[in-house]
Amino acid sequence: MMEKIQAWIEKHLVPVINKITSNFWFGIVADAILYIVPFSMVSAIPSLWAILRRFVPVLPDISPLSTFSFGLIGLFVVFVIPYNCLQKIDKKDRSMIAGFTGIGAYMMCMNFQTVDGGSLVSMNKFGAGGMFTAMVVGLMVAVIYKLLAKYSFFGEDSVIPDFVKNWFDNIAAILISLTIAYLFTYVAKIDVFAMVQVLMKPVTSFAQSAPGVIIIVFLQNVFYFFGVSGWVFTPVTRSITQAAIAENAELVAAGLAPKNIYAYGFSRYHHIGGQGATLPLALFMLRAKSKKFRLLGKATLVPSIFNINEPLQYGAVVGNPFMLIPTVLIAIILPGFSYLWFTMGWGTINYVNFDMNFAPNAVSAFFMSGGDWRNVLLVCINFVLAALIWYPFFKAADKAECKKEAEREAAKAAKKAAKAAAKA
Repeated sequence: MMEKIQAWIEKHLVPVINKITSNFWFGIVADAILYIVPFSMVSAIPSLWAILRRFVPVLPDISPLSTFSFGLIGLFVVFVIPYNCLQKIDKKDRSMIAGFTGIGAYMMCMNFQTVDGGSLVSMNKFGAGGMFTAMVVGLMVAVIYKLLAKYSFFGEDSVIPDFVKNWFDNIAAILISLTIAYLFTYVAKIDVFAMVQVLMKPVTSFAQSAPGVIIIVFLQNVFYFFGVSGWVFTPVTRSITQAAIAENAELVAAGLAPKNIYAYGFSRYHHIGGQGATLPLALFMLRAKSKKFRLLGKATLVPSIFNINEPLQYGAVVGNPFMLIPTVLIAIILPGFSYLWFTMGWGTINYVNFDMNFAPNAVSAFFMSGGDWRNVLLVCINFVLAALIWYPFFKAADKAECKKEAEREAAKAAKKAAKAAAKA
């Protein structure tokens, strides 16, 4: 049965995932998400500082560091998408202007309001709250530039300097991009940000439901079991969770309770030690009877504490028939229990963007909840649940591995004896 399931997934699902992840436009968006990670990590510093200020109120407020790093990632994304698109098709001379065009179209869609002689717009539109819109606008500009990239007003033998050619060759793409933004915002009077939110509502609403959370984690874990890293889901999941935690932060700032359970950092409660909650497995391996698992445990325990478990996954879990059932159970039980925990009000939903993926899970849970120890307790409970799930299957796998090692040693000894006999 295990072999049939694996064969079916490898034949039908893995090729689809590989085709999606190798798609040109998927890669553009995925790169954009990775580019903004450093800015998101910088915003963790003001988050830590804010907790410290609770105990030392005289400390200065450094929240602007977050406002102008994580708070501007929408602006960064809309620049990076068209810029990276032109870089990938080897039109580097147009890439910078393409990025600037993305910013211009994006800001035009913000529909600035004139108040007392000045212009007013919500800062939320620049940050994670506007990231979906940034992706849509960025992709629109990228498509326009890609279509027009092969055209030029001048021949290759023209005596006009290259930088002057570049000015004129970009005019059409700039004009088309800005005109589309103008028609939506000023002629049709459409709020592009609201329109994108409405279009994305079915996806984001499902992601915030218990079935949605479980299915997302289930897909991540099961695909990882068959060798496809969960990182392939990052462009989708991070877009949803970043916008969700940004909204949670706004709600808390307004004196309200955060509402989006599937916000950035929710994975800290079910990916304990890395995807698949493999930290207990690393601990069990330290006392394994088989040499392979014992050595693997020693090599992967410390990295697992900091959520780096690729060596453990590919060394002991991926493709191992003993590990499929616990992988599935953990993908259902841990996120499901975590969702219930927050639904019942037993902890604080994440609202602090503590973007330190390699921090131990309990540390992240504490800071992302604004210092709620109940969230740390949830991590501890899920660790115990993961340990209970992994243990019997690990013991069976360890026993099977010991048998294989004994057979290999016996075969090796027989071969050595045969050589000695032949020599004699």
